[in-house]
Amino acid sequence: MSKIKLFFKNTKNWFLKLSPKAKLIIIAVTLLILWFGATIILGASKKQAQYQTAQVQKGSIIATVNESGNVASNSQAGVGSPTTGIIEEVYVKDGDSVTAGQNLFKVKSIATPQEQASAYANLLTAQNNLSSAQSKTNSLQAALFKANQAFINDKGIPNPTDLQKTDPVYIEENATWLQAQADYVNQQGVVSQAQAALNDASLSYQATQDSVVPAPLAGTIANLALQVGDQVTASSGNLSSNLSSNSTSSSNPVLSIGDFSKPYIKVQASEVDITSIKPGQKATVTLSAFADKTFVGNVDQVDTAGTISSGVVTYNVYISFLSAPSDIKPGMSASVTIQTARNDNVLSVPSTAVQTTSGSPTVRILKNGQVTTVDVTTGIASDTDTEITSGLNEGDTVVTGIVSQASTSTGTTSPFGRSLGGFGGGGGVIRTGGGGARGGN
Repeated sequence: MSKIKLFFKNTKNWFLKLSPKAKLIIIAVTLLILWFGATIILGASKKQAQYQTAQVQKGSIIATVNESGNVASNSQAGVGSPTTGIIEEVYVKDGDSVTAGQNLFKVKSIATPQEQASAYANLLTAQNNLSSAQSKTNSLQAALFKANQAFINDKGIPNPTDLQKTDPVYIEENATWLQAQADYVNQQGVVSQAQAALNDASLSYQATQDSVVPAPLAGTIANLALQVGDQVTASSGNLSSNLSSNSTSSSNPVLSIGDFSKPYIKVQASEVDITSIKPGQKATVTLSAFADKTFVGNVDQVDTAGTISSGVVTYNVYISFLSAPSDIKPGMSASVTIQTARNDNVLSVPSTAVQTTSGSPTVRILKNGQVTTVDVTTGIASDTDTEITSGLNEGDTVVTGIVSQASTSTGTTSPFGRSLGGFGGGGGVIRTGGGGARGGN
């Protein structure tokens, strides 16, 4: 029998002769030794925390806002037909330059004689109603003057005492004057209503008459959407029309006129962005139609009053091109980056390094393997970096993220729930602070 087998045999016999209590103690000590050894071996292989870092740098930082919009042109208007009828002649074509008042197209009315007579009768009635309302206004104005003069001449006291105000004559003449004044003011509303009715009747009558449509302004013809034989529906004025081809109605203008030589970008900025956008700021523009090119522009105008749509407030911002492409067209989609602020020769860090601790900005510094959280003051921010006005020095190493997380304990814990301390010579593991990244103020 070998010595090893003999050793185990003797040990077994010895163990069997022990009391039950002694056996439990030996088993517990053996398990504890095995567990502790495994913990030391596994703990030695654990990685320490690894950080993503960056250096505090000095340079320029530019704050921007990004907006989207469309190309527009100066003095652009849609032209509609004042007559419901058939296009008889078209005097222009796309790309033609026209002057204000120049004839554009001719329309022959399709109204029946009865429709024309009815529209004319309504027009005359509206004219008479307006004349009557104006005449009554004149008589009410005369009555107002007469009542005023009677009151002044009889009493002759522009600032009467309380006693004088109790005089029956005073009370009657004062009431007559006030009533005459109220009647005159109310009649102004009647005149306005009569004038609106006349305008409507005039448009209705014009829709039954043949017409030659002139250009409302000088410019270039675009979007000509008619030809001889097309049917058009009268519109209210020269800003829109209903075009129908083969008696199919459309809400598009017959054509557009505009100055397309000076295009600009119109964007809608949010109420958050608008506070930092000012006329004179520089902008870069990209157009979907010219994906490989970037254009430079300036902010020319910022609307003061916003537009509310579905509970969202936006403000129009107008950006001019320093040099626009020759083949740019109104309506093209545009993305605009507006430079709202720029600071040169300042310290900055990646925005991911800036955190919020108890409501204040902080940054974690890595030095000699140790991480320290420091309070900082931030300035403007770009898309990627944040200006630091105090709290850091150029060249400091800041933590921007954690690649791997270290163990959160320096010691080991026994199966019985008690710490065994820092056996094995390990150092303290760095705990990292919480908080989300922010882009600076």
